[in-house]
Amino acid sequence: MDSKELQLIIKCGETSTVQFKERFPNQDSIAAEMVAMSNARGGGMILFGIKDKTGEIIGLSYQESPAHCPNYLKRECLF
Repeated sequence: MDSKELQLIIKCGETSTVQFKERFPNQDSIAAEMVAMSNARGGGMILFGIKDKTGEIIGLSYQESPAHCPNYLKRECLF
């Protein structure tokens, strides 16, 4: 995916397969969201650092980064 495609997805707003998160919430919340999306036809995307209501890109600080998320999900989810 390139930046133009990502901008188009953001411009279209949240859907049943695209969710915006302003911040990186707790790991259990993300795991639950991922499980719900994995059960949907075609999967989905969770985009962090984007305001839920407006789609405004606000970014995340390094401390808020979900860098540890993949390791957590490998332990908690079956792929």
